[in-house]
Amino acid sequence: MKFTELELSEKILQGLQSYEFIEATDIQIKTIPHLLNRRSVIGQAKTGSGKTLAFGIPILERIDEKLRQIQAVIITPTRELAKQVADEISKAAKFTKFKIMTIYGGVSFQRQVDLINRGAQIVAATPGRFLDHLKRGLRIQPKMIVLDEADKMFEMGFYEDVSYILNLIKGNRPQQFMFFGATIPDETVELARKYMRDPVTIIIRKKHEERIPSSIEQVYYIISDSGDKLNTLINILDNLHDEYNGKEDQLKILVFVKTKVGTKRLTRTLHQMGFQAEFISSDLRQASREQILKDFQQHGMLLIATDVVARGIDIENVTHVINYDKPEDIKSYLHRVGRTGRMGKYGKAITFITPENESLITEIEQTYKTQIKKLYLHRGRGRYNH
Repeated sequence: MKFTELELSEKILQGLQSYEFIEATDIQIKTIPHLLNRRSVIGQAKTGSGKTLAFGIPILERIDEKLRQIQAVIITPTRELAKQVADEISKAAKFTKFKIMTIYGGVSFQRQVDLINRGAQIVAATPGRFLDHLKRGLRIQPKMIVLDEADKMFEMGFYEDVSYILNLIKGNRPQQFMFFGATIPDETVELARKYMRDPVTIIIRKKHEERIPSSIEQVYYIISDSGDKLNTLINILDNLHDEYNGKEDQLKILVFVKTKVGTKRLTRTLHQMGFQAEFISSDLRQASREQILKDFQQHGMLLIATDVVARGIDIENVTHVINYDKPEDIKSYLHRVGRTGRMGKYGKAITFITPENESLITEIEQTYKTQIKKLYLHRGRGRYNH
């Protein structure tokens, strides 16, 4: 179904079309009509399924452009996700005058207060900093409240903070609540019972039905030692740079390693080999992390990350995922490769694995009913079998 079939306003459709958002995803198709009808919704769908626009579009349709106060609050588990949610909604709002802002730690508190006072209408925030604002006198009763990645938020220990926030911003008039996540844990159900009136529950894919999109080409190499691993990576990168010659900004490669130390070591090695690469780590300052992600989105490059850090970010148009260090289990593999091939676009996942761990490939194929092609090493820089 196309967005034009969802009875959206012309300005929102123009914004979507300007970023080539034409076809709505399953979660958007099933959620948007209910939210436009002011129903509260509990939504379950995997990461990368389009949840942000599923709640973002109805928020934009319901906001009063002339009312310069916070009308919608979106709570997210991480700073990176808050920024990405705001960026995504801003795309749909391109031809409107809505004021969208983020609230998270690590940046000026007073600057955030100033933006609120200037008429921010939509806020994407992390629980800790947003709670600080409420405790210091921020008084709002938004008509729309979203918990994005609610299950992840509760896993990270934010249940008490979120409960406190909801209690502080609940209003006397009816409010619309939207709770989204990859799963629906007990905490989500408990909060829904407390705050939602007759909610609609939408489940796109149950846990046991998880699969790897057919848009992802999956391959693996048997690696016998660390020298083979690095040489194979260099060969792959050489070939990709040749393939994307003149359009390097479209090449976005996400490389997974096991540890923070590993991200730094591999990035340094790749720099020495003449490749443009950056690592993202919890050790970096917030401003540095945001700049790295912005550069990755706009210009394309190699981004080296661990599972832990990558879990809190959502990056568009990743062309390749490389499992430089093997995933810990099949669930980790699913989450890693799911960073590419989104929204039906082609993506490629490449995994390096040792002979003794090759059984993991078989387990992945059997569990997710998929095929991962075995490739063979070719010695010499710049040549590999694909």
